[in-house]
Amino acid sequence: MSELKRINKTRKIIRKIINEKGRKEIYDLTGLSGGFEISDSDMELLETYVGPAIFSEQLNAVGISHFGGSPSIHKAVGFNRTSSAIFSTICALSKDIKTVVHFVPKLPSHPSIPRSCDIFDMNYFESDNLQEMLNKIDGETLTIITGATMDHKMINLDDLKEIIQYCKEKNSIVFVDDASGARLRLLYNQPPALKIGADLAVSSTDKLMNGPRAGLLSGKKELIDKIYSEGLKYGLEAQAPILCAMINALKNFKLDNLKDALKRAKNIDLSSLVNAGLKYEKTPTGFIITNLSDEEYINIALKMLENYGIITITAGGMPGASKTLRIDFCSKDAKRISDEYVINAIINSKNNNL
Repeated sequence: MSELKRINKTRKIIRKIINEKGRKEIYDLTGLSGGFEISDSDMELLETYVGPAIFSEQLNAVGISHFGGSPSIHKAVGFNRTSSAIFSTICALSKDIKTVVHFVPKLPSHPSIPRSCDIFDMNYFESDNLQEMLNKIDGETLTIITGATMDHKMINLDDLKEIIQYCKEKNSIVFVDDASGARLRLLYNQPPALKIGADLAVSSTDKLMNGPRAGLLSGKKELIDKIYSEGLKYGLEAQAPILCAMINALKNFKLDNLKDALKRAKNIDLSSLVNAGLKYEKTPTGFIITNLSDEEYINIALKMLENYGIITITAGGMPGASKTLRIDFCSKDAKRISDEYVINAIINSKNNNL
């Protein structure tokens, strides 16, 4: 099944459930369910030029704070996707840098990074081996570090600090892709990216928080200005409604919601999955099934959606996203269903796929 066919089929099933049963019968367990909080007073400012004038200043303040930065040296801006921010960063820096070195806690990387490098004819190297990675870094490279992978494998803090320090010594710009890691790493008392010396950091405001699907980019002012200028040229910047919703999500973010998901993931009994022939790994805020093919993952995910109303990244994710069947309890919907409901949905969908 092609990526587009999968996405279209997922959306068709969602429409059918909404039209026949209503939103209450949908359970988004992607960890990317997001939200769009806008007040009545915000509404009158959602205009092409007025909105960005007001909201860009507010986003700058809360964005810098989210990454542990300093207003004297850092700046924060909004893009319509994290991938857009990554694309704009590589576009802007490709004029002076021809090699990207990327450390991933567990391969592979998010496809937006190598694909952006291909577009701008940049050399690209990725690794989950620390020493192999360090050997590639010099003053001619852009160093990217993934804080947490698509399947929520988190970077070791000592490794993160070592890479950042080494980049400083080698005069390499260091960019932390903290799409979900900006929140996930907080759960384990890891400091925000800018606080420990990253030059740039990006996060998605719908990942493990109730914000819109958008990219928050923060870092050194001169770099942010250069990158944002490129984004504007290609229409990749976040518009007024998105900026406003990003601000409200960042202001209202509470780590307690993640802590609740962490506790549930730790305590859930998954022995029945093993009895059904499935292997799993627990993640900080849920679990993943690990022993199936991509085709099996997709078929099971679609059946889970059609018969149980459960949305997963496997079914609805963008092209190139991990196909591993992942359940994430960091969402409002997760609080409305039991562990047994989720487990039965997986097992029954697997059996119906045979």
